Amino acid sequence: MKRIRIERLLTDNRTLMLAYDQGLEHGPIDFNANNIDPEFILHIAEKGKFNGLILQKGVAEIYRENYPKKIPLIIKLNGRTNIPRIFPVAKQLCSVKKAVDLGADAVGYTIYFGSPLEPEILHEFGKLQEEAHDYGLPVIAWMYPRGKFVENELSTSILAYAARVGMELGADIVKMKYNDNPEEYKWIVKCAGKTKVVIAGGEKSTADAEFLKKAKEIMTTGVAGMAVGRNIWQHKSPLKMAFALKKIIFENSTAEDAMRYLE
Repeated sequence: MKRIRIERLLTDNRTLMLAYDQGLEHGPIDFNANNIDPEFILHIAEKGKFNGLILQKGVAEIYRENYPKKIPLIIKLNGRTNIPRIFPVAKQLCSVKKAVDLGADAVGYTIYFGSPLEPEILHEFGKLQEEAHDYGLPVIAWMYPRGKFVENELSTSILAYAARVGMELGADIVKMKYNDNPEEYKWIVKCAGKTKVVIAGGEKSTADAEFLKKAKEIMTTGVAGMAVGRNIWQHKSPLKMAFALKKIIFENSTAEDAMRYLE
């Protein structure tokens, strides 16, 4: 196994990733006339100097000539649409080799922890995790508890279990949701061991000050950073929001100080 090249995704062990993999699973509902164009996102990624840009393989392949090489590329290996009402599962759509050929610096895969199809999901992840590590690529696991046996996907106990599973499966980073309980989230981070925890940005917030305040709270829990999509590229000033978040994540600024970037 080659050395896992995770350092490209980090700045002083912290990270801010730009997520743009929503089109497959959400459809065009998240987009407007600007951000529906991947070129718009590539511009934000380059000017914002993110630690990584998360794309599905089609976007990476079609727009590869314009991709800013200095921004680490994270290829999502699986996915699904939101139309069929099936058990929580997202099958592999891109091979690790294809991701390597596209210049990926890391790969990602969603694990629906608690799904009735969990054994199949974990088996698939296990194979691709080994292959990615053979190439030296870090693996990011989207650890999303789902299914009829998951009573509360944001409970501390279920998120702690998900974080532990991600670590024990060999993920280098787990991407998870935040449950608005900073003290209890410290336990969730501890359960991940040396595997780094990155928080998903979620749906577009209606209030910038509240979103930045939450980002500051998130960073007190010991996580490595955030993977934000809609709260940046749906924002009226995407780069200003990106720099505000970077102040919090990398410089430990207060939410109030970071807010000045948006005023």
